[in-house]
This record gives sequence, structure tokens and C-alpha cells, in this order.
Amino acid sequence: MFARAAFLRRGRSVLGGAICCLALSSCAFVPLNPRYEGPPNRPAEIEAYYHKGNSYKSFSETTLKKTSNYTHKKIDIETDFGPISIDYFQRRKKSDSLIFVLPVLGGRNIIADYFARYYAKHGFDTAIVNRSNDFKDVNNFDNIEETFRKNIVRDRIGIDFFEREYQKTTFGTFGISRGAINAAMTAGVDSRLKYNVLAMGGTDLVGLLRKSDQRGVKKFRDKVIEQKGISKQEFYEQLRDRVKTDPQYLARYMDARNTLMFLSVFDNAVPFRFGQRLRDEIGGPRTVYLLAGHYTSILYTQYAKLLLPWAPICLLPQDYIESEALAFYRERFKHENTVLSTLPYRILQLPLNIVASTIANDSEYLKRQPVSGEGSL
Repeated sequence: MFARAAFLRRGRSVLGGAICCLALSSCAFVPLNPRYEGPPNRPAEIEAYYHKGNSYKSFSETTLKKTSNYTHKKIDIETDFGPISIDYFQRRKKSDSLIFVLPVLGGRNIIADYFARYYAKHGFDTAIVNRSNDFKDVNNFDNIEETFRKNIVRDRIGIDFFEREYQKTTFGTFGISRGAINAAMTAGVDSRLKYNVLAMGGTDLVGLLRKSDQRGVKKFRDKVIEQKGISKQEFYEQLRDRVKTDPQYLARYMDARNTLMFLSVFDNAVPFRFGQRLRDEIGGPRTVYLLAGHYTSILYTQYAKLLLPWAPICLLPQDYIESEALAFYRERFKHENTVLSTLPYRILQLPLNIVASTIANDSEYLKRQPVSGEGSL
């Protein structure tokens, strides 16, 4: 019986390793665009538009849980822009650095919580600035830009808080999907967010809403159309007139030299061309192209285990996205430890890397790709 169990475990391990190698060799790692010279200076208008006033008034803290790696605290901050709720995962060893894991706009932070805990277990203080559900309320459609603007301001107040109360001096972000879109905007506004990882994000919010196949996006659009008695075309025209807080106006002020991106080439939720355009707007940062869709890209993370009723049946145990991001953070934040688990996959990826680097950093190629406003929508 024990021999059979050991055989099954070994077989599962071999099969999982084979599938993992096949999947991870089907992605390309593209370095920073060699022609990149740095971001432009931020206009004074950006600071004025996203001005945070007197920042925060008061705060309270509650310890929710202690583990061998970190203490999970709930922080509630009172501000002129409404209350801010933060989940803080604090390491035992004092550190002057912090990674903000940016969630999607509202809802449960299941994915953000997973990544925040992961990086806390691997040596970094992390924090989640929780979002409200205002974006999902169709009654707030006319004020949608104010919702986006306040999210940026509240993130900046969160940075203020950790500077003042915890003496943090160096900040980074991690965002996936709409969290990556949020990260691109906030880091574009505030230079204190220096080291940024964007996974499956994109630019041009109105174009994304028009082309995304996400059910929630379509449901929101249809509710607004029904409530206001307008056509689809009028819905997008009104959005285009209102939305100013968009990566296409802000991401260029990030530093591509301190940015890592992940893009899924078969992504239809945040369509690939919008992600590629975001890369171009930032200046061509180091990018991993995954041979996956928006949701199947989860197989490149250990988060997939959380979705299964029994973790050992997961055939893709490699935390690839997490490990690549962790290596990036350790390099940028000057941590001594290295991440060796990604090296075998770098070797497997070499043939694809050569071709992908040529295409991805070819500005003429990028200019030929259809984007919103050029008749592609």
C-alpha cells in the first residue's frame, strides 16, 4: 500500500514537472527596450489633480493574526476622502521597504490577499489598500471619473501613512488584471512607487470596456444603458468624455527600468493588444509573455492550488509569476537572497526570447498594432 502511494506521488511529481516545463518553456522573457532613455517629467497638473490635501486625520490598528512569518493587521484611516481600510502584513524583522498589492475595484480581495501573503512569507512587508464598490454601482456612472481619481488619492495617502507611522522609505507595487491597471495609474502619478510589477494589465479603459469579454463588464454596461435609456455608442461616448484617470495618460511617467510586466498573448478579458500598448507607453520594460489566456494564466501561479478541493492534484505547482516578481523585487530592493527556481525556465525560453525581443522592442511593429481610436473598435 505504501509502495503504491509512493509510486503515485512520484508519478504525479514527474507528470507535474513535465507539464510545468512544457508550459513555462512556452513563454518568452523580453528584456528592457535598449532604446529607453527614461520617463518624461511629470507635469505639475498631475500633482494638482491628484492632490491629497492634508492627507489623513487619525487612524486605528487591530491585530488580526500572527504567524511565524508576519503579523496581519487591519488599519483604518480617517481622511477627507472617506475612510481607508488597509490590510498590513508586517514581517518580524524591521524593514524600510513595502510592497503595495493593488486589488481590483471592489469585491473580495482573494487574489490580492494571496499575493500579499506570498511576498510577506518571502521577506517583504506588504499592504492592501482596500477598494470600495462604488465603481460597480450603476448610480455612480456619472461620477465614475471621481471614483477613479479618489482611488489614486487614497493610495497616495496610504503611502503617506507608512512613511510617517512605520518609517518606510522605499515602495513597490504588485497588481494583476485590474489591479495592474490601478498600479500603472498610481505609480504614474506618484514617484514614490518605484518598483512595479504589472500582470495582465492594459491601457485605454474605454477601449478595454468595449472589447473585454468579462461578464461583469458587460453586465455593468447593460445596466447603465437600461437605466439611462442610451445606446451602446452613447455609453462609450459618455465614458470617453468623462474618464481622465487612465493608464494611457499616466503610465508614461513610470520608469520602465524599474518595471516588470507579464502579458498573456491569448488574453480576451484585458485584450493582449491593450497590454502591449501599455508596455509601449511605459517605454518597453522587461516583459514575460505567457502562452495563456487571462484566466488560464493562473496555471503559472500557485494560486491555482487554492481553487482545487485537494491541493496535491494540482499538476502545476511552480509559482512562476510569483518567483519572477520575487527575483525582481529582491534585485531592486537590494535583498541578498536570490531566486534560483526560475533559472531552468530561462534556459528553456531562450529560443523564444530571441524572436520575442526583436518583435516587442521594434517600435515600428508596435505602431502597426491596432488600438482604440484607429478604427479597430
